[in-house]
Amino acid sequence: MKTLHISKFSIFIVSIVVFAIATYVVIVYPSYSTKPDKDERIYFVSNYRNSFEGYVRISDMKPSSFGVFTYPSSYNYSDNANAYQRFLLIRLPVWLGGDKEDISSYRAYSMLDLESHCMIRYWPQDGRQKIEDPCHFESYRIIDGASYFFGIKFMSKPVEDALPQLDLGVDSDGYIYVKPPTWTVDKNGLIGDGKHLSKEQILKTSEEMLADYAKTSKNSIQFPLELDDKTFLIDIVPSVDGTWFQYTSDDAIMANPSIDVIFCNCTGTVKDLHLYGPVDKYLKAWRAGNVTIYASPYGNVPEGMNNYEFQFFEKGYQVIFYSHMEFGSGMQMVLDNFFNGIKLSDLEQVAVANR
Repeated sequence: MKTLHISKFSIFIVSIVVFAIATYVVIVYPSYSTKPDKDERIYFVSNYRNSFEGYVRISDMKPSSFGVFTYPSSYNYSDNANAYQRFLLIRLPVWLGGDKEDISSYRAYSMLDLESHCMIRYWPQDGRQKIEDPCHFESYRIIDGASYFFGIKFMSKPVEDALPQLDLGVDSDGYIYVKPPTWTVDKNGLIGDGKHLSKEQILKTSEEMLADYAKTSKNSIQFPLELDDKTFLIDIVPSVDGTWFQYTSDDAIMANPSIDVIFCNCTGTVKDLHLYGPVDKYLKAWRAGNVTIYASPYGNVPEGMNNYEFQFFEKGYQVIFYSHMEFGSGMQMVLDNFFNGIKLSDLEQVAVANR
């Protein structure tokens, strides 16, 4: 009887393993009824996300717009079973080259989120302009589909993971087509699992984004590619009156730094500060050369919290650095990146005027 019991248990365990492997294969390695071996034009189906139905010319979409399609096009978009064949076609914003009348203006990504397997969406609105998962709130930058998580980060995809991406071309009639993909992590990626980008690739693209921002913005302030806490720039999101710079890290940590830059053309007094509550005893001011740096615990909570934000005004812009650090480390990072490495000991504390 004892041997029989062990045998049944073993069969049970093996069954679970086989089921798990089979499920993974179904989710991560989708099988297509047809495997395209030639170029195929993109066809927009009639649904609430597409502005028209038909084959897509390169001139049909405006910068920072998007549509959805199935690939191969033989799949029925309305059938939820075909979620693995749903793709986003995005025309980049102008500042990223979306005004160019060539295929470099376009990106095509799988709509299946890498974590939740919910359907992702591109938000083209000014001040947002990123791809998001509505279930787990994972974000993907539109330039290359690299994943990142804004806010508290415990378990999420490594930053080297990106959305599977289709290679595109334009035919002699101006229609956009998909080139036959290679479904491996180092090529076009695996639907539901992702595409691998090296950290070097991520940083190179981030550097190009900084250059594009500098070309299209009147802002002459230099923003860092990497910070001293080993975080690095992962996304830039411009808006009408400002820009948001998001940093990320290789490791799962509580939160990552970010920088808000707002055009205010203001004088830099207390009344111009971006505060989450009344100006109280926790706000302090320090002089770095001719510039005043304001420091306060995030949300005006008691001092000692490892969550300081720093604000200063330069060249008509307000710079807000959310450090997610204690005062000393956060202030030194501000000094290293924006004030030529002035030492913390060289700062002069000054009174906060108009409190």
